[in-house]
Amino acid sequence: MRDTPTTPNPTGTADASSENSGLSRRSFVKAAGVVGLGAAALSSGAAPARAAPSSDYTIFEGTDHEQTVHVYEAARDGPTTMVVGGVHGDEQAGYRAADRIAEWTVDRGKLVVVPRANPQAIAADHRPWSNDLNRQFPPTDEECYSRLARGLWATVEWHDPDWVFDLHSSRGIYKSGDGGVGQALFPTWTDPSRSSGEQTVAALNERFDLSGDMAYRMGNTLDADRDLLMHRVAGALDRPGFLCETTEKAPLDEQVAWHLFTVEHVMAQYGQSRGVSGTSAAGPVAERRTLSLDDPWASYSLSGDYENPVVLAPALSYAGPQPAHSRIRNVSPDGFEARVEEWLYQNDVHYPETAGMLALEEGSYTLSDGRCVEVGTTTVGHQFGSVSFGADFGTTPVVLTQSQTVDSDGDPIVTRTHDVSTAGFDVCVQEEDGEENGGYHSPETVAYVAIEPGLGAVSNCSSEAGRTTADENWTRIEFDQSYSNPVFLASVESYAGWNSVSVRYRNLTGSSVEVMLGEEQSADEEMGHVDESVGYLVLEG
Repeated sequence: MRDTPTTPNPTGTADASSENSGLSRRSFVKAAGVVGLGAAALSSGAAPARAAPSSDYTIFEGTDHEQTVHVYEAARDGPTTMVVGGVHGDEQAGYRAADRIAEWTVDRGKLVVVPRANPQAIAADHRPWSNDLNRQFPPTDEECYSRLARGLWATVEWHDPDWVFDLHSSRGIYKSGDGGVGQALFPTWTDPSRSSGEQTVAALNERFDLSGDMAYRMGNTLDADRDLLMHRVAGALDRPGFLCETTEKAPLDEQVAWHLFTVEHVMAQYGQSRGVSGTSAAGPVAERRTLSLDDPWASYSLSGDYENPVVLAPALSYAGPQPAHSRIRNVSPDGFEARVEEWLYQNDVHYPETAGMLALEEGSYTLSDGRCVEVGTTTVGHQFGSVSFGADFGTTPVVLTQSQTVDSDGDPIVTRTHDVSTAGFDVCVQEEDGEENGGYHSPETVAYVAIEPGLGAVSNCSSEAGRTTADENWTRIEFDQSYSNPVFLASVESYAGWNSVSVRYRNLTGSSVEVMLGEEQSADEEMGHVDESVGYLVLEG
């Protein structure tokens, strides 16, 4: 068993405990299993336990290479993911995406991010070609060629990642004849890199409607035959991962979005979900109002100072009795689009309706009244996926969900939620019952707000959260306090009945509202539905 240093070795000098050690954490665990060592023996060889989940630290302190390594360690065991950006100083998409990932949490395991690996090159907006950092990592255990490369590799070995992502951008496009390598994932030779990458490439192209030269591809396998960081990850560590390349022919914000999607999608495949970032006693950036919705898409502005807004308007009024629900797309820091959406079997012409809307900055928060709130997104299709909370809920939160996107087919959907607990919940998207494709739907971005029930304030706004039981009949909810201009949101948070259904409301006043479950009729005429749990949130408008 190796001696574990108290910090990674950032000086770039060889260290028997890191760069020259032949016994990694993983090989030691395997050996321990053979000889029957127990958990107590294993813990003595692991990295020191941290007092807090987030343990950022500085490497190369006091030098031109000084930089921060961002570390988030969840309470639950799981894989270690490592993300590197900024190896090339003129490739902004890589380090800007890594900056964003450095703010993530994970539901299990550990997330390690080195977002700006080459600070001098980034400051100069320069690669540079004559001293290319990415050419200073021999693909085997040979010592790296520069002090910076040796220190970065010591950091990689210290954290002993299970998966590694190296984020870059290119002036050209892979296999287009222009010499570029953009729009491709280059997998290491370690399984399941290529198969995971193929799934992510397909989802990425579908999610962002990428085709032709702009469509993502799978690149050649990184098989430890070149002096590159990810070739060394393959050759020296034999770990799965990707050299991720966007094309600079696309706008920078789109490139960043593609990197973020790639990392999150692959992580989900190996059982590590992105959490939400940050906590604040002041509460989230938020705004609320009642939207007027019609059949065509309409644009709505946001006035808050958002970076990653989440927008929900899940309950629809009842001006028209035909089954319908609200739909949201194109959420950005400046606004979003929304409409009334009917089902495929209908004519998609509906009476104007209203829906209470809440926009919140993504994150975990403790409100002034002590209640916890978590705001985030996940990516799910027609099969249930699990969301694990980062917030420490003392009581089971009310969970509101709604899709934020519309896939290329544009088929109507609602979200369905179940198994809500203090630890998390399951969610999927659901098409109409009579759909001939068996209900298949490609992944959508689904937003959620989880808030502990009770009275209090959200962003200095009086509010209350609760839940009731509802079916196809009207159920009255009496509020615990009065609101002069109430904004009402609600969604189904159970799956007792499999039929596609959404919450409709009427007679909203300052003291009460009526809700029911509107079941669609694509498969049969009846609209009866078993009792479901309905979570709701009412706020002063």
